[in-house]
Amino acid sequence: MNTKHSRTLHLQVVGDLICPWCFIGKRSLDQALEILAEQGVNVEVDWLPYQLNPTMPAEGMDRKEFRSVRFGSWENALAMDARAVEAGRRLGAEFNYQLQTRTPSTVAAHALVRLARAEGGAALQERVVDTLFAAYFTQGKDIGNDAVLTQIADEAGIASGAVQRSLRGHAEVRELDDEVHAMGLSGVPSYLVNGKLLFSGSQDVKGYVDRLSNASLAS
Repeated sequence: MNTKHSRTLHLQVVGDLICPWCFIGKRSLDQALEILAEQGVNVEVDWLPYQLNPTMPAEGMDRKEFRSVRFGSWENALAMDARAVEAGRRLGAEFNYQLQTRTPSTVAAHALVRLARAEGGAALQERVVDTLFAAYFTQGKDIGNDAVLTQIADEAGIASGAVQRSLRGHAEVRELDDEVHAMGLSGVPSYLVNGKLLFSGSQDVKGYVDRLSNASLAS
């Protein structure tokens, strides 16, 4: 890395853990961050919560039933899934939708992400986000389930009892979700610098490199 002219950018990623384009975007962003590091741009990422389904019951819902209503028909939902599968394949985001049976509430998963940030910083938070995405999209697990979240916390390396400790963070998740909605954000992933929207929508690797490099020069 060129340290002589190194720059640091604090990037907030607003996303939901059941959003396929957030998963795809993270795989693309991860590759971009490696390129940026070689160029002397150090990007520290903080994941902020966004709920695609803020009224989802804590226990979640049957996936087919929920998505058939939300998208007009099960066939429409399957067509959307197919587009995500194809886009993810090019970036190493593996989708196994046939394993999923429920659409979860993501409050508890977001709370675990915030706990990871508080207890282990950006690196631990990144591991938890990666593990959650893989658990939901690749392994078909219900990331609203406490037992699943406990397994994810253990796998990511959070100290024992993480899910119990994260309960107090549920209110914070809802507050942060309200704040990003109040900014007018209507889609994810979205990317903030200095609390202001930089851009929305997942990018290809070059798109992330160009946008974040320019942002690092301006900040």
